[in-house]
Amino acid sequence: MKLSRPALALALSASLLLSACSGSEDPDESTDPTSSSADDGVSTDDSASATGGDDASTTGDTGVSTGDAGEATSAPGDAAQTTDDGKITAPAEGAGVISVEEAEEIAATLMRQAGDSQNADPEEAAELNEKTFVGSELRAAEAATALREVGIDPIIDYHPTNPNVLAISREDGESPAFIVVQSVPESGLPELHLLVSEDDGETWKIGWSAPMLAGTEVPTFDPRSEGSPVLREGKGDLNWSPSQVVDQLFVILDFPFAEDRPDFRTNDYGPQVRKAAEQQAAEVADQATLTQEHDLRTGTLRTIELADGSAITFPVLRRTSTFDVKSGTYLEAPAAFAHLSGEDVINNSAKMTTDVFLAVHIKTEGDPVVIAAREQVVRSDGS
Repeated sequence: MKLSRPALALALSASLLLSACSGSEDPDESTDPTSSSADDGVSTDDSASATGGDDASTTGDTGVSTGDAGEATSAPGDAAQTTDDGKITAPAEGAGVISVEEAEEIAATLMRQAGDSQNADPEEAAELNEKTFVGSELRAAEAATALREVGIDPIIDYHPTNPNVLAISREDGESPAFIVVQSVPESGLPELHLLVSEDDGETWKIGWSAPMLAGTEVPTFDPRSEGSPVLREGKGDLNWSPSQVVDQLFVILDFPFAEDRPDFRTNDYGPQVRKAAEQQAAEVADQATLTQEHDLRTGTLRTIELADGSAITFPVLRRTSTFDVKSGTYLEAPAAFAHLSGEDVINNSAKMTTDVFLAVHIKTEGDPVVIAAREQVVRSDGS
């Protein structure tokens, strides 16, 4: 029995899953708004704009950036001191690990290389992948390059024109350092990218990317020149720690599914994953049993604080989908599975490993919200 085309679309590119996201929720998930607009202050520059206030942000529908402009305004009652001419003289909270100008130049170069890698021949793409990506993003790019040979296009669309630097991590003497970038493809939802440096800002590569989910927003970061704090351990003032968030994602996504799920808004991502897994399990039920487990990729619990004290975490989960074939039956592997595994027929067991890139807004009060999601199969094995 062949894997169904809808399930194949989910497993190998996630285009079915993400294009179906509409912001609606099933009855078991919270429907609290992800953010609210605010009118109490705006600061802008040529490259990015920021709206002051609680959860002020840009919608994923329009693609308008929420990157801080590097010059923050102070609301009445703040501790900032002023001179007679009204200029704010309060010291900066800190400094970004690199300058805004450097970050913009780095983002432009990496996004251009990333876009080129998707259209290059395999040999050139391999070189661009090594120059441009790191960690899970490199593994996903290499798999996507291989799958292009059998007509499977990746969900991500690295748009090289006018990438917007939303945040630069604050200098704290520790590594890695981060730059958060937003790009807006001509077709599709805005995408978020996390640029990573392991050497104090000397060398940068793209370490995480995902399209924003429909109806979601990115709240305001601290001024880019001052840098955004990186939450390297614990939970600070957050209602949930990043590790608690990941544990709850396991509960939401593992199959067979738990009867009780946490209050955790996924903007329809969770329901779509559950629907696809249930459909796939039903379609192969006579031939095989499906299980789906998740764990956290090492070194991917990266969390950057926002101006209001909340934070965005950018984990990469590893999904292992296992098809245990029943005695006396078999599964015919689809072309993409066969391309990665070298197996055309599965008589015993098949496993697909998928990297799941998520961005989750963790609040100081209230439940977490998934604001971006992407899936990329990176390995297939069968016998």
